[in-house]
Amino acid sequence: MKQHVYLTIIGKNEVGIIASISNCLLHYRISIQDITQKILDEKFVLFMVLECESYLDVPNLQTHLEEAVRQFKVKIMLAQEDLFNSMHRI
Repeated sequence: MKQHVYLTIIGKNEVGIIASISNCLLHYRISIQDITQKILDEKFVLFMVLECESYLDVPNLQTHLEEAVRQFKVKIMLAQEDLFNSMHRI
């Protein structure tokens, strides 16, 4: 069964951020369903909707994504679909 995971990255814009993230996602066989990116001044903001297997270890993925972009000055946040939906249900 598939699930959605939401990835947000915020930080200083530098060449290679998306490539590093994509390579990590490839390793986990995760599909990018949607991607939105903005560059505001020198700030980089990225939001991805990812599709992956329901058994994915999200904390482990977060650790690997953080390692993949360690050389960049960015912050990574991951949220599983059920948590994301709970946060936005008011």
